[in-house]
Amino acid sequence: MTSFYVYEHIRKDTGEVFYVGKGKGKRHCSKQNRNQYWHNVVNKAGGFCYRIVCKDESEELILLAEIEKINQLRMLGVTLVNLTDGGEGITGLKHSEKSKQLMSQKLKGKSHKHTFESIEKIRQANTGIVFSDERKNKLRQKALGRKMPSHVRQALDERMKSFKQSEETKEHLRQINIGRKHTPETLLKMSAWQVNKPKLICPHCNMASSSGNAKRWHFDNCKHKGNENG
Repeated sequence: MTSFYVYEHIRKDTGEVFYVGKGKGKRHCSKQNRNQYWHNVVNKAGGFCYRIVCKDESEELILLAEIEKINQLRMLGVTLVNLTDGGEGITGLKHSEKSKQLMSQKLKGKSHKHTFESIEKIRQANTGIVFSDERKNKLRQKALGRKMPSHVRQALDERMKSFKQSEETKEHLRQINIGRKHTPETLLKMSAWQVNKPKLICPHCNMASSSGNAKRWHFDNCKHKGNENG
């Protein structure tokens, strides 16, 4: 049976990932049927290398893995020459909920993880980049109305409950924030946000307070809890 795979193209000059694709056979090393943006990057970089991210006999799973990989890199700030979000190839196909669940379970744990060196290269490549107002507006428009799925939010909440930063990370954060001062404009924005932030009302004492204080001193921790009728 034919094996499909997800691959990355890497610039020869900088070692940065610039393209993610799905293929079979020798598609990963072919220059044919690439967009002009891809050719511009390759010409400027003096060539490209490749890395196979994952393989599977199921084309459907590989298409999903391609989408996941493209989304992962873009969230890390990597600039890709992909013109779409991936997953093209099987026109008109709609997966049943059962198929989606099976594919999700099979893909868990298969996502590619960047090495520390790779993450550092990505960070350095993006250091100092300033987005134009046009790009900022496009990103804002794309993000409007976007909501995180409840199961993803729940998974993140559970993960963060046990998350602890290392002492090295704490010290690094402390050092980079020493002497840092907010601009007057930023301080005004922060103040306005706090003033307009919705207040929570404790059902035991009817006190209105910010979410942080409400969770700490009210609701289940309220000293008037159980005395509402007293």
